[in-house]
Amino acid sequence: MSTDAFDHGLQALLAAPTRAHTILTCVAAALRDEDPLVPLTLDVLNEVLHRTALALTAGLPDVVADEATERAAQALPTIHPGETPDAYALRITHAAKGI
Repeated sequence: MSTDAFDHGLQALLAAPTRAHTILTCVAAALRDEDPLVPLTLDVLNEVLHRTALALTAGLPDVVADEATERAAQALPTIHPGETPDAYALRITHAAKGI
C-alpha cells in the first residue's frame, strides 16, 4: 500500500462519525417523530435511546456496542422541565458534534 493510499484511508477513517455520534443523531431523529406538544420524559428518552442503540449496534461485539451506547448516553444533556422532544432533539444534535 502506498503512503498516499494509507493517508487517504486514515483521513476517511478519522472523518467518519463515531458510533456514539450516529446513535445520538438517530435518537434526535426519532424524537422529532414524537408528539411535539407533549413534554419529553426520561422514560421516553431511555426507550428511544435503548431501541436506537440496539438497532445500530446489532452484530457488533458486546464491548464495542456497550462502549458506543455508554458514550452516547453520557453525552445526553439534562432534560429541562417541560421541554418538548423537538427542542431536546436540537440539543442532542449539538451534543453529538462533540463526540
